[in-house]
Amino acid sequence: MIPPSDSWNAYVLLALRVLVALVFLWHGVPKAFDLEMAMAKFEGFGLPGALGPVIGWLEVVAGGLLLLGLWTRWMSLLLAAIMVGALATVQIPGGVTAGLERDLLMLVGLAVLVVQGPGAWSIHRATLPPAIATG
Repeated sequence: MIPPSDSWNAYVLLALRVLVALVFLWHGVPKAFDLEMAMAKFEGFGLPGALGPVIGWLEVVAGGLLLLGLWTRWMSLLLAAIMVGALATVQIPGGVTAGLERDLLMLVGLAVLVVQGPGAWSIHRATLPPAIATG
């Protein structure tokens, strides 16, 4: 028998938050640190090249804060905006691919984090008074 969902909520939110953060770090670090590659990649998508490193740094910073559980809702909203942009400019025009599926799943994961907050195990919850630490 599966225990009540409330007892698993902290585990599930931690797993989701860590996984989403790691995916953004995995994809953001190359764009943040390899400027030429990032610029060429974005120009190849028909977007301004300078946008590549900027998006890379946003993914790294927001992904790192998400990993720690700091400003989870705000970082999730920022990353969701990036995902909507990626979906609209790259994934949807490219058809049904693994990239489209990944980005849609990431967008849903970010939506859950916006609604639920960081969960019980986060720096945000550990450092703020209970009345403020709701996410």
